[in-house]
Amino acid sequence: MSAIVGKRVTQQDSPDAPKLPARTKATSSFMYMHHPHRWQYIPAVGEWLPQLGKLKIDPGVGGVTDEGGTDLAVAQHTRRGWQMIRPSDERLGKFRWYVQKIPKAGRGVVHADATESVEVVGGRAFWQEGGEAFYDFLRHLIGSGIIAPMSSQVVRLKVEQQRQTVDRMESAVANAPHNQILGARLANAHKMLDRMENGDPVAMPPTVDTKPKSKRRKSMDMT
Repeated sequence: MSAIVGKRVTQQDSPDAPKLPARTKATSSFMYMHHPHRWQYIPAVGEWLPQLGKLKIDPGVGGVTDEGGTDLAVAQHTRRGWQMIRPSDERLGKFRWYVQKIPKAGRGVVHADATESVEVVGGRAFWQEGGEAFYDFLRHLIGSGIIAPMSSQVVRLKVEQQRQTVDRMESAVANAPHNQILGARLANAHKMLDRMENGDPVAMPPTVDTKPKSKRRKSMDMT
C-alpha cells in the first residue's frame, strides 16, 4: 500500500494565523481573460497595456458548474471574442498561478491578484494594488505571446473615443465657464489625448523566451 504523506501545518494554516476582518467580503477565484478591443493607455508609464477582465469561478453562476467546472463558461466567452489566460499556462513564467487566496475571519476566503497586498490596521483592511508589478505582468502577457499586440485599428478607435470625450467636455465647460472642476478635468483630458496621439502607442516589449534552456554537457579534453 502507498504511504499517505501529510502536510505540515504552517503559520498560514494555523487557526491563530492573521486573517482579514470578518466584514471583508469573501470573493470567488477567477481566471483572467482579454478581448482584442480592451486596451488602456496608462499615463504613468506612457504605454498602452491590456485591460483584463475576470471570469469568476463561482459554482452554479455564469456557466460555471456546481462543481466549479469552467468549460461551458470559457466556451461562452470565447465565442464573444475573449481569450482565456489560464493560471497554469507555463508561458506566464514567474507570473504563473497569479491568484492568491487570503484567509478571513468567519466564513469564506478572499481571492486576489498575486501582485496585490493587504494590511490590516485597527480591524480594517487596506489594499495596495500591484502597481508596477502588475504592469510588468501585463507587459509579459504581450511579450510571451499570450496576448497579441494591440491592433493599429484599435489604437485609432481609442484615440477617437478620447477625442469625443474632449469635445463633450469642451461643450460642458462652455456652458459653465467658471466651474473649476470641469476646467481641470478638461485640461487632464486634453493631456491624455495629446499623449495618446503623440506618444508611441504601439511600442511593445521584446518577445519573452519562455522555452526552457537546454543543458549542454561540458566536453572534457582527454589529451
